[in-house]
Amino acid sequence: MAVFTPVSDDDARALLRTYDIGELINLRGISAGIENTNYFLTTTQGEFVLTLFEVLTAQQLPFYIELMHHLAQQGIPVPQPQTLKNGSRLTTLHDRPTAIVSRLPGGYEPDPSARHCALAGATLARTHLAAKDFAIQQPNLRGLEWWQQTAPSYLTSSRLINVNYCSPYWTNKRPSLPRPYTPLCP
Repeated sequence: MAVFTPVSDDDARALLRTYDIGELINLRGISAGIENTNYFLTTTQGEFVLTLFEVLTAQQLPFYIELMHHLAQQGIPVPQPQTLKNGSRLTTLHDRPTAIVSRLPGGYEPDPSARHCALAGATLARTHLAAKDFAIQQPNLRGLEWWQQTAPSYLTSSRLINVNYCSPYWTNKRPSLPRPYTPLCP
């Protein structure tokens, strides 16, 4: 479930008054996702995605929002963050940092072909080139320091099992994992 914070039609109408992207036609929660509250937002001017950020803070988000804006301005197929009437691309709704971005066409591809992979690779290359002149910097929020703080809780959690259960698999394919516990067998 990816609707952790409820948003009513009245909430959406009030929020839309701070943008120039039209009036509300439809608001529908998106059930996929794991971290943020997401809604498909249809207005008189187009299709968008409304996101309330549940984990990242307002101080951490400008890097991501401005990078998306920068990439979209250079023709990379990423969601375009919408700009509020006050010039910002981030706001707050229900005490959560909030953004509205354009809704991209397309959908989930359950069986990608070589053509799909080639397109993804070419797009990734274009993205790296387009981001070369992006000025904002931010440390990796899931870098070494995060891993050092987070890994111990996973090593003692119920998500791990005794390695003897699938010893041949882990001995041959994952010899560097800590003993006696490893992630669940595939």
